[in-house]
Amino acid sequence: MKNIFTIIVLFTCLSLGAQSDMKVITYNVLEGLGNEATYGKGRRDSCVQWLDQQQADVIGLQEFYGSEAMLQEDSKRWEHNYFVKSGGVALTSRKPIEVIKIYSEKGLANSVIHCRTFGVDFLVIHLSPSDWKYRLNEAHRIESIVDSVRLTTDKYIVLGDFNSHSPFDGELYNQNPELVAKYQKGDRMNKAKGSFNRNTVNGRLDYSVMSKFLSFPLIDVTEHYVPLHNRFSFPTPILIGVWRTAGNIGRTPERIDYILCSKELSPYCKNVIIHNGEDNDYISDHYPVEAIFDLNSQ
Repeated sequence: MKNIFTIIVLFTCLSLGAQSDMKVITYNVLEGLGNEATYGKGRRDSCVQWLDQQQADVIGLQEFYGSEAMLQEDSKRWEHNYFVKSGGVALTSRKPIEVIKIYSEKGLANSVIHCRTFGVDFLVIHLSPSDWKYRLNEAHRIESIVDSVRLTTDKYIVLGDFNSHSPFDGELYNQNPELVAKYQKGDRMNKAKGSFNRNTVNGRLDYSVMSKFLSFPLIDVTEHYVPLHNRFSFPTPILIGVWRTAGNIGRTPERIDYILCSKELSPYCKNVIIHNGEDNDYISDHYPVEAIFDLNSQ
């Protein structure tokens, strides 16, 4: 009986030791964690401390406008020794990163970084905030990149700031008409200035960009785990007194930050969290999104 008990304990310990989760975070860090005159001091340290506490394995960043030396210094503080950066888009990891290709070209508002780490291909993106038609063209271009990726692997993740709304969140926006009114006002101002940029389609929110990504297909893992009432990643209170009021922020929640993955990888997503609590209220105007994947089960 003693020998059987020993074997059971040993098997249990080996099984627990073999578990291998990959925690992924995407975070738009607002003007490179700078502009202290507008957004206050200490954001960089607060961001680094928060990311260190999360113990993520892979982190995608947008609006990281600091130098590569700054990224190297910061990522070491959250225990990532590997990083790649192009413009304001970056990826850091606990494990070595293989850079497949960086796309910096006309028609893309920001670089698209294609890397491989933890045996998974990552595309880090940041779409234009200015015009839905421009974003839709970006989505078409990224679709062609994803098509090339899936010729070689079925494990891939597209993450970042999409500046786009998902049809999965339509009911959230129907409950908050002030959000639509804000975008309508912005379009009227653009028209008055002679700009062709529009963020609504005939006065309504655009869902075509995210629908394009979803039809690749890419799987929106957040939609599976986060209830509608808590499914917002923008804006945060840091904008109060800058170009938002407290009441306006409370009435205009939206989700524009996403972690999307291949349909083959999606069953191994264990959980998703949008960290839209007080800890991240004054780091950026976006909240970070986290997803955990069970790589061992694959």
